[in-house]
Amino acid sequence: MEYVNPVLLLIVVSEICLGICAWRSPGFLRRIAAHVLARADVLDISAREKNVRTEYWRKTLDVEAEPDRARREFPAGRLSRQEAKAS
Repeated sequence: MEYVNPVLLLIVVSEICLGICAWRSPGFLRRIAAHVLARADVLDISAREKNVRTEYWRKTLDVEAEPDRARREFPAGRLSRQEAKAS
């Protein structure tokens, strides 16, 4: 064994530890799975709430969803003086 990848070694050791814990305590895997699934649910809910808040403030402040769209439609230096005075 001239060179052992430390990341792969860490993965193998952690899998062995999880296997021993699951073998010794059947409820261990259920607790771990519940913890991981609960975290995943929290992350999903957080992302959904962020989208709701972002959409609320976009509507409240009347901001476009795509900020680059205004730049493409009205590039700098292309407005005439009449258009600039009107806005």
